[in-house]
Amino acid sequence: MNRTRFRNTVLGIGATAAALALGYFGVQQLGRNNMFTIAAAVGGAGAISYQKPSQPQAPNSEPEVPTAPIKTQRRRNKS
Repeated sequence: MNRTRFRNTVLGIGATAAALALGYFGVQQLGRNNMFTIAAAVGGAGAISYQKPSQPQAPNSEPEVPTAPIKTQRRRNKS
């Protein structure tokens, strides 16, 4: 396991433990319903901030050119 992966694993476990402790003590002080409200607000803010901004597409003034040339059949004159 390389250093970056190990560090991220340790930080993830630490963040999870901190969130559980904060939730536990928050319920003791603020009450269950207030903590549900706070959790929903934080979850919603995280979901909004996680979205990638959409990049507008530039209008294409030229028609699309086919990648392969189209072969046409020639008519043969019957004589």
